[in-house]
Amino acid sequence: MRAFINGCRNVVGLDGCHLKGKYGGCLLSATALDGQNGLVPLGIMICKNECAENWFLFLKHLKPRLDEHPVQGINFISDRQKGLREAVHKLFPTSPHRFCFRHMYKNFKSHFKGSKLHTMFWNAAKAYKAKHFQAHMDSMMVENVKAFEYLMGENPKSWCRAFFDHNSSCEHLSNNFSESFNNMIAKIREKPLCKLVLMYGQLVMGLFYNRRNACVGWDSGDLVPSAKKLLKLMLKKLGEYKVAGAVADKVYEVTSIHSSVFTVDLNKKTCSCVQWQLRGFPCQHAVCALQQIRPNWIQYCAKYYSVDNYKITYAEGMIPLEGPDDWEEPRVIIVPPLLIRKQGRPRKNRRKAYDETLHEKKPRCCSKCKQPGHNKTTCGGGPIGSNSTKKRIRLEVDG
Repeated sequence: MRAFINGCRNVVGLDGCHLKGKYGGCLLSATALDGQNGLVPLGIMICKNECAENWFLFLKHLKPRLDEHPVQGINFISDRQKGLREAVHKLFPTSPHRFCFRHMYKNFKSHFKGSKLHTMFWNAAKAYKAKHFQAHMDSMMVENVKAFEYLMGENPKSWCRAFFDHNSSCEHLSNNFSESFNNMIAKIREKPLCKLVLMYGQLVMGLFYNRRNACVGWDSGDLVPSAKKLLKLMLKKLGEYKVAGAVADKVYEVTSIHSSVFTVDLNKKTCSCVQWQLRGFPCQHAVCALQQIRPNWIQYCAKYYSVDNYKITYAEGMIPLEGPDDWEEPRVIIVPPLLIRKQGRPRKNRRKAYDETLHEKKPRCCSKCKQPGHNKTTCGGGPIGSNSTKKRIRLEVDG
């Protein structure tokens, strides 16, 4: 939690996953994001099932530390399932709560078919301006009124970028970083509870240790590598934009090759495209304007993207958990829960959506003639004129 307070963005992803052990159960988790877009585990809770009471209890214990973040108003991202929405609203009534677009998109596709409607929904969600959002929703209303009413009933402030909090320095539409955490602990979820807790502590300590060592050689006063990489990509596209010069005190007009015009105010760190304000990092138009004055880039980025802030995030160590041999003898003997085995073979993989692409198995080919249907032992030779060897790519010119 100290890492979250010292250097993470005020965005918290909430998610729950099933335990795969003998007795089942559920693991609730809270994760944050650092300046490298790396996930930072804040805490977990093991419970029997995912419900409003358990989410309320979990968030109640996290609330005192979450409120210590220097930027007030924590932005939550979740799949809003099984009591999570009610628990967040009860404990954090003024905090913005984003709904995971991926889950909403999946539900929307199950109710409304057609790629045209799906594209309209995606365009409306990723719009940075309320004007553009309204234009896409108007098109949807003409196409399908029920689809329009369905989305408007889901509170657009929770799933459209045009209404997100600008203090979050995060433009994420989904809680993929929470899903990444679930994937990170996939093997841990199969262990007994005591072993699970010990392995979770080791995982978090290893994560902090590796990141602390990785940033030792980074230059202080500079941007983190992922930010520098993004900035380098945007600098390569300077030729696609025209900067009209400062029309006022550090206010520039930037025109794209598609004749779109954007206004960039370097003093206020704003752009009319709204992307700079939302993610706390210069957009493409701001980079074009800033290049005119050869700036110190870190002055125009949120503090989360600085190396100094990243080092502070992982500066403090963690106290390791004691092993089972050092635990106190329990005064109360806890009896294991009743084992209720479900019918059928236990599932290992999640259920696929109806339109989700499946990985097709590639046909096995002979290693000798590269033809399917047999192996090199029974190979009778490839078709006449075939050549099993690939042509080498020429790296030199003639002459």
